[in-house]
Parts: sequence; structure tokens; C-alpha cells
Amino acid sequence: MTGWLIVLALALLAALAVFLIAPARAHRANAWRGTAFAHRGLHGDGAEENTLEAFERACCAGYGIELDVQLSRDGEVVVFHDDSLRRMTGDARRVDQLDWAQLRALRVGAGGRIPLLSEVLAQVDGRVPLLVELKNGRRNRALCAATLAQLREYRGAYMIESFNPLMLRWFRRRAPEVLRGQLVASAPVYIAVRAGRAGAFLLSRLALNFLARPDFVAYEVGAERFSAPRVQRALFHTALAAWTVRDEEIFQNCLLRGEMPIFEGFLPREEAPAQ
Repeated sequence: MTGWLIVLALALLAALAVFLIAPARAHRANAWRGTAFAHRGLHGDGAEENTLEAFERACCAGYGIELDVQLSRDGEVVVFHDDSLRRMTGDARRVDQLDWAQLRALRVGAGGRIPLLSEVLAQVDGRVPLLVELKNGRRNRALCAATLAQLREYRGAYMIESFNPLMLRWFRRRAPEVLRGQLVASAPVYIAVRAGRAGAFLLSRLALNFLARPDFVAYEVGAERFSAPRVQRALFHTALAAWTVRDEEIFQNCLLRGEMPIFEGFLPREEAPAQ
């Protein structure tokens, strides 16, 4: 009897694990397999990341665009990656400490500027697909609502993604038609951002997928002993994106597996056609 109880307990644990990590049932992101995204635009050689110049280069080259959005102090959706402005502008303050007018006046790198999401949408105008990352911050619901309001007016193809499954859950409840992706990294990344060891364990194994049921998973390339993408690929045939690809061979292998490489630092030998 004890043996059967052990078997039953193991079966129940396995069923629970599958329930927790399962993505969305409908494979809606399959149409995007093989789409290559320029990470924060096609930047370099005078075009700074997440600027209109980098996005225009990606459009001209025919690559999709991955970009980051967060809120200014006065609630504008701005395109910028870091919480702090220091790396890109030299200003020690956070993005959410400045109004849009102040952010607009800052010089980014060699001369670019921080754009609004609305400016990016107007410039891209449906020419290439967009992958919009919602940055985790202090006003997540407001960011989700403001971003969705703009995307609903946009006629081009787009998906959204986030490290925060609660932000994806917000979209699942209020805009289920929008394809959503769960970003995932190895456990040390989450510990570094104070998710705690328990939180890092759950997030790095996609054990909170039940909250959002993502349509795709975007995984960190090169993380050693990182099982989450392998499990998603083998067990659920989940659509996968890989970030950040900085090597031609890895880029081509991603395409061969039907994944979505998010690349930077080089131009691939052959352009992957936008879906």
C-alpha cells in the first residue's frame, strides 16, 4: 500500500508541475516562428539603442524590432530599457523621476533621443513586426493600460512580453487577443533584482505560467544548466524566442529550430523574412 501511495503522490506532483508551467493551449505564436528581431533596434555605428534611428535601420533591413517601454513621471509611454538614465545619458536619475519634456531634452549616446511609443508606432507604421517588452516598475497596471491603448490603435503586427507574469496576466484578462510572451532567465538574474531565492526558483522554471498562460516563451541564451526552454520545447512545443543572440551560428540554429532570435551586435548572413 505504501508503494502505491508513493506512486500516486509522485503522479500528482507531476500533474501539478505540468499545470503550473503549461503555456496557452492555442499555438497562436506559431505564425511568428522564424521571425528575427533586432534587439532594441538595429543599433551601432552612430545609431543608439531604442532610438528612432535604430528602428528605421531595422525597418529598412526587414527585421522585426524588439523594444522596451516604461512610464515617465507624467504618465507618458517612453521607449527606454534601463530603470536608470545613467548608462545612456549620464543622468543619475530614474526614468520615472522625470516628465516627458525633461526626458525628451536628454542626449542619448552620440546624439539620439528617447522616443515616445507613439512616435515609434507612427514611424514603423506596420513595416515590420514589433516585440514590445513591458518593463517591471512602480506603476505596472498604468503602464499596461497606457500601452494597450496605443497598440489597439496600431494597425501593424505586434506581440508583448514581460518578465513579470502579473503584467501578462493583466493582458490575458483585459486583452486576450494580444499575443503575450513570458521572458525567463536563469535564477541568478532574479536574485540580483531581489526576487528572493524562492521567487528566483519559481520564475526561472516558469512555474508561474499558470497566471498568464503565455503564447510564447523568450529565454536567455547561454544560461548554463537552464532547463526551462528545453522543457517547453519538448513537452509543449511552445513557440520560443531567444535573447540576446550575439553570434551568427546561434542565430542560424535558432532559425533552424523555428525559434525567434532577438539579436544584436552583428548583421546575419541572410535576412530572416518578417512574418
